[in-house]
Amino acid sequence: MIKVRRSWLIASLFSAAVAFQAAAQDSAGVIPKKVGRIVGIFDAQSGEPLEGADVIDRIGGGVARTLRSGLVGMVAFVSQHDSAVVTIRKIGYADTTILVMTRAADTVPVQIFFRHVTMLDSVVATARETEHMPLYLRDFEQRMADVKILGAKAIGTAELRKNDGRKLYDFLLSKGIGGGQRCRRFGVYLNGVPYVPPTIAPGSPGIPDEDVDHFDAIMFYTGAQMPMEFRRTGAGCAALLLYARGK
Repeated sequence: MIKVRRSWLIASLFSAAVAFQAAAQDSAGVIPKKVGRIVGIFDAQSGEPLEGADVIDRIGGGVARTLRSGLVGMVAFVSQHDSAVVTIRKIGYADTTILVMTRAADTVPVQIFFRHVTMLDSVVATARETEHMPLYLRDFEQRMADVKILGAKAIGTAELRKNDGRKLYDFLLSKGIGGGQRCRRFGVYLNGVPYVPPTIAPGSPGIPDEDVDHFDAIMFYTGAQMPMEFRRTGAGCAALLLYARGK
């Protein structure tokens, strides 16, 4: 029975991989995009694919997330010696770190069976502050997990209000966010959208020449911590996410 089940999973993975490759096309549906070697993440007990598992690039620092099919392509992951090292994380499952060979000849999809870990009894919250937040601030709250997982820096509203009246660049310098010789230009985003400031603070790596008063939250990723979404938009060596202060 176990052999039959594993054989069925392998066949399903190959079928899903073919569909995954076929779906990776541009808007015209003509030129297929490369996705690299495919990794499939499955529940070890049920054999079902796991959607929303974080796949973290241990060499490059980026993060990808599995689709409903449980699949993720390796093309964007940084390789050394024809291999990439990734850590897979999902709430309720044990973290798993693996080495995946990524040579041109390594085309067979890789299966990872994720096992459950013991969980505490669930706690039901009767009220959620995020339900009353503007949509862009919900994005900030959802990214708070990156502080623990990736080491990103987050600055919330309470801290910013204590520093009203200060220039944003001076404030960020006091928090260790300033660029330096290795990072002379940040990718700046305002409420989740790429942002070109009308004026830039003198000597800064692209930080708006504005006061702290104008913002409600800030998230900062170095190049090694940066999620894949910012790599795709050309953030460069760091990503500075600014969330505007509500009217």
